[in-house]
Amino acid sequence: MYLEKLHLTNYRNYEKLSKNFSSQINILVGANAQGKTNLLEAIYYLAIGKAYRAVRDIQLTRWEQNHFIISGEIQNKMGSCNVAVFFQQPAESGGSAGQNTRVMGSKGRKEIKINGLKVRKMADFLGNLTAVLFAPEDLNIVKGAPIERRRLLDNDISQVSPSYYAQLQQYQKVLIQRNHLLKRIHEREKGLDELEIWDLQFLKLSEEIIQKRLQVLEKLSPLTRLMQRKLTKGKENLEFKYYFNRKRELKIGNPIKEILVQEMEQVKKEEIARGMTLWGPHRDDLIISLNSLDLKLYGSQGQHRTAVLAIKLAELEFFKSESGEYPILLLDDVLSELDLERREHLIKIIQEKMIQCFITTTEDLSFLWNDHSKIASYHVEKGTLQEYV
Repeated sequence: MYLEKLHLTNYRNYEKLSKNFSSQINILVGANAQGKTNLLEAIYYLAIGKAYRAVRDIQLTRWEQNHFIISGEIQNKMGSCNVAVFFQQPAESGGSAGQNTRVMGSKGRKEIKINGLKVRKMADFLGNLTAVLFAPEDLNIVKGAPIERRRLLDNDISQVSPSYYAQLQQYQKVLIQRNHLLKRIHEREKGLDELEIWDLQFLKLSEEIIQKRLQVLEKLSPLTRLMQRKLTKGKENLEFKYYFNRKRELKIGNPIKEILVQEMEQVKKEEIARGMTLWGPHRDDLIISLNSLDLKLYGSQGQHRTAVLAIKLAELEFFKSESGEYPILLLDDVLSELDLERREHLIKIIQEKMIQCFITTTEDLSFLWNDHSKIASYHVEKGTLQEYV
């Protein structure tokens, strides 16, 4: 799988871009704040259908413009296809042409097309392009809040199982409705009979999401463990543990539905008192342990970085096992953060497996590769891309 060509219009600091890329190594060189990361973000958007950072589509539009377009020509095992995302900002009432018309309280309109045909379900969009992103902020997978680890799982699963994405979307809708009802019951002491209906939907979706996460962890865990041992010459063992509501470890084979029902009944009074849902996959966590110790609490900065690299390398193999082809690898200013041994190991894997890779850096790193025939280097400056020749 590889991205043959990328088109951008009014995306971040890119007014217009239309560029072909190498099917293997693409090095994006430039000073900070010139658009290197924006380019990787646009590519990853075509994989997951949204920005990987916690930003809204309306914030991705180039300043003083009212829409953006991301389009990519992709080669995968099914052949070639074009995937495109069009986003239109909502017009500000009373706004005039040429003025900035951002309305932060409104979502705007997003349209996704495959080969020119409008896609109505994200399930039809996801999987045409798969990608693994490795950025400096990915250290938050280890150090950050539970939402960072849930996002890692959810983004990976959604790319190889589009139906899971649909489940997540439905889960969020039911969660919002359930929270609204809990607040209403708390304020008016009415609606308990209605709560049972939402509980049944919420319970079913929660069980399905947790079961899928556990199934994926069952596959991802040995791959991550293997990569960690390779990176540390067998000295370190990395393990994942899935914790329901951050307090009880769950494994494949556990009576998930029974556990959920028990928790639901135990916390119901407190939920009504607080007007919010206090259980479910949106509160779960993934504990990462190194040699049986919580990596977040006891690991060094170097161990955190190595663990994240192991996870990213495991993701490559996971995608290959699930889809039959390697994803695109996006490295956002991370090679300079790795020591020589880790960097050489990563480069060796990229070369051996012939993975298409996009690398951002402030200095040309083409010298790290022995074979330059599959390398394309680009200078990025103020939202423009110029290939080195």
